[in-house]
Amino acid sequence: MFCICGTLIYVKSNSTKVECLRCKKENSVDMIRPIYTEVEIKGDSCIEAIDVSGAKIKHRCPACGAEEMMYNTVQVRSTDEGQTVFYSCECGYKFTVQS
Repeated sequence: MFCICGTLIYVKSNSTKVECLRCKKENSVDMIRPIYTEVEIKGDSCIEAIDVSGAKIKHRCPACGAEEMMYNTVQVRSTDEGQTVFYSCECGYKFTVQS
């Protein structure tokens, strides 16, 4: 839950009220409404859905030996972990690297 000032509010268990540590605004826990988001992933791998047609890098393709590959970076894990680099070659070969 976020306060109107933009600060993340942590709700302690067994508490009937929550207070923003920044602006000190107090609310009842009854005001908290959960927000649910459903995501459906189709297919065996998200690598097929990532567009890697952007930037090129000098990296030899292990499949065909081409000198350049296209790449894109995406934050697919939690924000405290590194990003995922998706590589793609014109020959169709694809692979990922967890950085």
